[in-house]
Amino acid sequence: MNVRNGLLFASALALVGCAATASQRTTTNESLSWISYACSNGQVLRATYPDTNTAVIKIKDQTYTLHVAISGSGARYTGEGWQWWTKGMHDGMLAPLPAAESIASAPGVACHAG
Repeated sequence: MNVRNGLLFASALALVGCAATASQRTTTNESLSWISYACSNGQVLRATYPDTNTAVIKIKDQTYTLHVAISGSGARYTGEGWQWWTKGMHDGMLAPLPAAESIASAPGVACHAG
């Protein structure tokens, strides 16, 4: 096998690996337990916690993956333009997180699991 064919083979293998990983991720996300939160602005937020470092939230049929961030109290997750800060499994605060901020300056919306 020459170098060019070897590179093509390696690239194809990498693509197959990525496709399998994406498929596995979809299957895993479908089996997760979702918690519904009613927010003070009337919207419903759904959240799941696939591991100790990740929160996946759904807002208006959009899904966002957030990662654990430093907090003085509770669990704070940030990513994809959002900050989700929880106290226990029943209370949370959702706030938009502009790219220039590491902690949301907007007051956010209180949410409570029902």
